[in-house]
Amino acid sequence: MKNTRVVVALLVGLYSQYSLAGPIETLSEYNLVVLNDLVSTSEVEGKTLVGGDLSGSTSNYGIRLQQNDPSNGDALVVAGDLMSGSTVNANGQSVVIAGANNGRVNASSVSNDASEYDFDLITSEFVNFSGYLSELAVNSILTTSTNGQPGPASFEIGSDIGTDLAVFNITADDFFNNDDIQQYDIDLNGQNPSAIIINVSGEVINDSNFNGNGVGNIVNDAFRENIIWNFFEAIDIDLVKQLNGSLLAPFADLSNATPIEGSVVVNNFDQDGEVHDALFAGTINYDVSTDPQDPVVDVPAPSSFIIFASALLGLGLWRRKTAAEK
Repeated sequence: MKNTRVVVALLVGLYSQYSLAGPIETLSEYNLVVLNDLVSTSEVEGKTLVGGDLSGSTSNYGIRLQQNDPSNGDALVVAGDLMSGSTVNANGQSVVIAGANNGRVNASSVSNDASEYDFDLITSEFVNFSGYLSELAVNSILTTSTNGQPGPASFEIGSDIGTDLAVFNITADDFFNNDDIQQYDIDLNGQNPSAIIINVSGEVINDSNFNGNGVGNIVNDAFRENIIWNFFEAIDIDLVKQLNGSLLAPFADLSNATPIEGSVVVNNFDQDGEVHDALFAGTINYDVSTDPQDPVVDVPAPSSFIIFASALLGLGLWRRKTAAEK
C-alpha cells in the first residue's frame, strides 16, 4: 500500500508539471496548430499540427528544419484526411496522415499513427490559455495619433514592470481598423518583459484598410518571438498585412495573404501567406491555481517510459528509507 502511495505521489507531481506548461510548450515547438481544417497553398517553416482535414493544391512544411534529422519529430501531423488533389512537401521530414491519404506526400516517411497527438486536449488547453491571458491585469498602453491626422502608433511598455509580463488590452478599432496609423513599434521604456501579451477584443478582425507597417523592435525576431496577439473572442480574422508575433485565436477562422512572423493557433485556416518560424520564446508563469477563470486544463500524459522510470525511482527510494529505519 505504501509503495502505491509513493508511486502515485510521484506521478501526480509529474502531471502537475505538465499541466502548467502544455500550451506554452506547444507554441514554442509548433509553428502552426490548426484545431480543425487547413486549406493551404503556401508554406510553414516549422512543424504543423492539423486536427481536421488538409486540402489545397500544394503546400510545404518544415522547410527550415534540418533535413533527415529524426530529432525533429513529425513535421506535419494531420488527424483527418489529406484531400484529393493535394500535394504535401515535407523537406525530408516525417509526416503523419491519420485518415485517408488521397493526395501526394513527399517525405522521408509517412505514417497513419497519430495516437500520441490528442487534439481534444490541445484544443481545451488553448481555449483555457487564451481565456487566461485575456483576464490578465493591464499594465501597458497603445498610443496613437489624437488629432485625427495620420501618424505613428506605439505599444508603450509600462515603466515599472521590470521582467514581468507586459499586457495590453486593445479593440480591433484601436489598431486594425485605425487607418490613421502609418507605422507602429514597441517602446520597451527601459524594461525587459518576459513576454508581451496583446489582447485584442472583437469578433471580426480585418486589416484590409490598415495602412501601418511595423518598424524598429517589432520587426526584430528577438522581440516578436516574445509577442502573443491574443484574439480571445475572434471568430473571423482576415489579414493582408504582415503580423509580427504569435497569433492565438482558438475560435477563429483565419485567412492570410502575407507572412505571419510567429506561431499560429487557430480553429480553421485558409492559408495563402507563409508562416515563418519566429516561434514563441517568451516566459509566462501559467499557473492554473491562479487562473481567474479557473479553467480545467487537461494534462498531456507523459510517455510510458517516464512513468515507469519514475515509479521505479520512487519505489527504490521508499525501500531505501524503510531499510534505514529498520
